[in-house]
Amino acid sequence: MEKNTSKSRKCNLKQRKASERLARDLNIKSCENPTEYIAICNAGLVTELKYESLELVINKISTNNSNYKIVMPRGKSYCFIKFEDSSAAKNFYDKLNGEFEENLKTTLYLIFCESIPDDNELVGDQLPGGLRLIEEFISREQEDRLLQLVDWDEHELNSELKHRKVKHFGYEFCYKTNRVDPNSPIEPIPADLEFLYGLFEEHSCGRYKYDQITINRYLPGQGIPPHIDTHSPFEDTILSLSCGSACVMDFKHEDKKIQVHLPARSLLIMSGESRYAWTHGVCPRHHDVFEQKQGDKVTTTTLERGTRISFTFRKIRTGDCSCNYNDYCDSKKSKREIHQSKAPLLESSYVHQVYDEISSHFDETRHKQWPNVAKFIDSIDPGSILLDVGCGNGKYLTPKTGLLKIGCDRSNGLLNICRSKSYQVFQSDCLKLPFRSNSCDAAISIAVIHHLSTAERRRDAFLELIRILRPIGRCLIYVWAKEQRRNKQDSAYLKLNPGKIKEHKNVQLFEDLELPVHDNRTNFSHNDVMVPWKTKSGNEFLRYYHVFDETEFRGLCLSLQEVSVVDIYYDQGNWCCILEKKSSLVLS
Repeated sequence: MEKNTSKSRKCNLKQRKASERLARDLNIKSCENPTEYIAICNAGLVTELKYESLELVINKISTNNSNYKIVMPRGKSYCFIKFEDSSAAKNFYDKLNGEFEENLKTTLYLIFCESIPDDNELVGDQLPGGLRLIEEFISREQEDRLLQLVDWDEHELNSELKHRKVKHFGYEFCYKTNRVDPNSPIEPIPADLEFLYGLFEEHSCGRYKYDQITINRYLPGQGIPPHIDTHSPFEDTILSLSCGSACVMDFKHEDKKIQVHLPARSLLIMSGESRYAWTHGVCPRHHDVFEQKQGDKVTTTTLERGTRISFTFRKIRTGDCSCNYNDYCDSKKSKREIHQSKAPLLESSYVHQVYDEISSHFDETRHKQWPNVAKFIDSIDPGSILLDVGCGNGKYLTPKTGLLKIGCDRSNGLLNICRSKSYQVFQSDCLKLPFRSNSCDAAISIAVIHHLSTAERRRDAFLELIRILRPIGRCLIYVWAKEQRRNKQDSAYLKLNPGKIKEHKNVQLFEDLELPVHDNRTNFSHNDVMVPWKTKSGNEFLRYYHVFDETEFRGLCLSLQEVSVVDIYYDQGNWCCILEKKSSLVLS
């Protein structure tokens, strides 16, 4: 029994290490459940495993002579088998995993995989993690079709750069900002490129359909400077298909430099480390000199360049980048963590003081009640007490027969405006309401909580609203949504967009905190942003906002044990909820 336990422990250790290595080397994920793909963790070309020897083992186990395919990456101590189906793979796994194989003179350790590399795929020992190269990805006939796709002599090309001509489909890639404007689609992706998506899926080239394509024409002597594609605008995997001519692409990371030969018709797949942390570029020259390894022999080869047409495929990202390469990530640099200790000062400087400065102009632009807020107020029983937390200029405090409305706000300027209209208001922070627990029948908080700068403070604001509600009392909360386009419809905020998205910039707020400045009337690229307010006199003030994405907002509402969630909905660029305090709960 002890021997079997030791054997199982060793097997699990081998499998875990192999899973990590495959993810690092080839971006291939292991699976707990059987698939048709198996990786042999400890046998490959480096261990002198012969193709014919592995065939003998498979044929011995697979008595029904099922179809299979063996892939043995160069320079690796592992290999792969693709079986006809998962049951054939499971049969092989059950009989050989952790067992000594006489023909191979070793104990084999196996894992199931989501996919395997292509048999034409080259994986060098020194290549960055996540970098893959598949030779002969397309046929010569397919290459000819792609080369005829763009007439480079046309006058109306998207752009002509200093070192090359370029054409875009789906969305235009802006080389000044290294971004695209997701609100401004251009010429759709041609049907002549659709066949490539099937090949991408077949070769496990990312889990999404690429929606932005850039076609570059490189003449001999032309190149592209070393760069890392900006993280946040695009998803992890970026593809580059070379047509017409080969070239050498240089990859650099700190003091490491690797040359990768890209033959015509090859596909370069960048993901993980190679996508996020290594620069890549093509040196402007007429010839490439590179080292080529053939067995144990290394030779130097000179390659004359022809006209190369590269097709770059990207998938637009809708949120921040979540990679672990912080030193190279624009999301990490522009969206630094806001600590609890900094939150009060941030909100005082860039929320409370700003609203005092702009209160008169704010009042002039905020008159009409939002229909769904008015509907909620109309649903409140006569004789009830309604508290408007963050009442602003009091547009929801207009008198209603049978309803006592009270408002509170942090801004002296806005409170003075409310008092001039004879509304019942007082000054208060939404985190510390001077009301007894269980004392209000209803409450609203419209466009307030998104000004709180940490998750803890935003949650506390929800709890404070709940505290002052009587049992079965309801509150309505509105916050700004990160998603300003939903179900193919722009919010009213986006419909007023005067033009294309501008270049993002960051503003230094404190010594250890900087945040991006949002361009008004455009989609949000980050959750924590500074939003400009321009007065009639031309002065500009920056207000802090945390815009909620759907997952975050729903998660917060559903995590509150003190209430029942009556409704969560989206309303013109805002996430909204109606919460009802549980009848058995009395908070003191």
